Amino acid sequence: MDAKSLQAELCGTFRVSQTESDGLSICTPFTYDDGDNVVVFVSPDGNGQFRVDDNGEAAFRLMTDGVNLGGRKPKSWLATVEAIHSVSWDEGDEELFAIARTPSDVASVAMKVAECSAQMQVLSALRQDRQVSTFKEEIVEVLRQVAEETNIEARYDFPADPNKQIFVDAYFMAPTPISVVVATSNERLLEAELLWSSTQSMQDPTKVIAVFEDMSKLSEKHLARAAYYTDKTVPWRQMPDAFHNYIKTEVLKRH
Repeated sequence: MDAKSLQAELCGTFRVSQTESDGLSICTPFTYDDGDNVVVFVSPDGNGQFRVDDNGEAAFRLMTDGVNLGGRKPKSWLATVEAIHSVSWDEGDEELFAIARTPSDVASVAMKVAECSAQMQVLSALRQDRQVSTFKEEIVEVLRQVAEETNIEARYDFPADPNKQIFVDAYFMAPTPISVVVATSNERLLEAELLWSSTQSMQDPTKVIAVFEDMSKLSEKHLARAAYYTDKTVPWRQMPDAFHNYIKTEVLKRH
């Protein structure tokens, strides 16, 4: 397969149609959790620029699932998306949008809006109920042991993001700082992903490690996503000694 044929095949996964309001709709290969394709809409704003939005489709799915988008965690996620991708939240129309300043910018802006609309489904974790267990206490005790063994200072319940909204369970003041998030719920796992996205956008070298109890406690979908949006997501219950050694090794690394 050569480059031109591959490019043509990839372009064929997008469908562009005219809308009744003299705009365009772009059906993308990105999908929501229910399998529907993400569609973004392009409309001229009268000033030579173009508004690109998702017509509120991502928000509608979340609100149908009982997610309150006015909560602190969704607002933090939306602020992170705006900082990283320049995709904003229209609170009145309850939709994601961005502005393309020139016709040549429309394609790249449409890709950003579509990507963010698909990623917004991570907020579905907020409908999950938290489960109380001794898991967090056990992990924190291991982290305290590691701090003592390595003689590296660790701060607990530490606000690790610039807005001081995401508290990590331990923050190791190592040569390469390490934030450890004990994922007691899908919501807590989402916080680790938000923190990782924030560090990436600021080119912060801090590593974000999430630890979960076992595969039965969190959804497979959220664990698969966390593997991409953290530096490492690791289980605890099946291999406690391995986790202890892994954290100790990471803390002692010099780069």
